[in-house]
Amino acid sequence: MVISDRGLRMIVAFEGLELNAYKCPSGVWTIGVGHTGEVDGVPIGRGMMITQAEAMALLREDVKRFERYVNRQPFAKVLTQGMFDALVSFIFNVGTGAFQTSTMRRKLCLDAPAEEVAKEFGKWVYGTVDGKKERLPGLMKRREKECEMFLS
Repeated sequence: MVISDRGLRMIVAFEGLELNAYKCPSGVWTIGVGHTGEVDGVPIGRGMMITQAEAMALLREDVKRFERYVNRQPFAKVLTQGMFDALVSFIFNVGTGAFQTSTMRRKLCLDAPAEEVAKEFGKWVYGTVDGKKERLPGLMKRREKECEMFLS
């Protein structure tokens, strides 16, 4: 499977789209939809600019890694397009390592009902603010939309 345009639009909506290079909070040069590294063989750096079409092409390339990861999972459940899109968005955000050991993955491998799996999205809404673990409104909204997409 591959992510749909609807799934890509959700990633863009929550990750943001920046056509001018910037340093993320971790100090890494970033452009487009969270793209790091290089653009056409050139390291991302101060003053680099891309078009929206280039940003979307980079996103489509970046998301392939997460599509392959989801497609390789030994899920007992056959995924719908909505499930696949939601999982790719989710894993794009939290990373493959976090997902690999998650209850969500375990439930998918055990063929738990979709509604039970979908409840797991709501557990991934925490971030660190001033050294304290807090529920983040942006993550709460993202997980709500991923949950809706998963069940669609």
